[in-house]
Amino acid sequence: MKKVWSMLLVVGTISMSVHAYDQTDRIKDMQEMETAMAQIQKGILYNNQKLVIDGVAQLKKASINIEIAPKEAMDFSSRFAKRQSENIMKYADKIQKNIEENHKHGASTNYANVMRECISCHNKIRKWN
Repeated sequence: MKKVWSMLLVVGTISMSVHAYDQTDRIKDMQEMETAMAQIQKGILYNNQKLVIDGVAQLKKASINIEIAPKEAMDFSSRFAKRQSENIMKYADKIQKNIEENHKHGASTNYANVMRECISCHNKIRKWN
C-alpha cells in the first residue's frame, strides 16, 4: 500500500511540475526578447561589444522557447512561430559575428532583420493592423 501511495505522490508531483508553455511563459519570453533587443541596439549605438554580445545571448535564450499553442488541428501558428524563432536565432548569430568583426553596419542590418521577424510574427499571430 505504501508503494502505491508513493507512486501516486511521485506521479502527481511530476505532472504538476511539467506544464505546457502558456500565456504567462509567452509574455515573459516576449519581455525578455524586447529587453535583449534594446540592449543590442544600445550596444551598437554606444559601440559596446559586450552589451551587444550579452543582448544576443539573452535574445537567443528567450527565442528558443517561443511556441504558440495551436487553436485547432490545422492551425499554422505553431509552425510559423517556430520558423520565426529560427530566423531570429540566425540573425542574432550574424549580429554577434558582425560585432566581433567590427562591422557595425552589418550588425545594425541584422538587428533590423530581427525586428522584421518580430513584426512579421506579431502581424500574423497577434493580428496587428
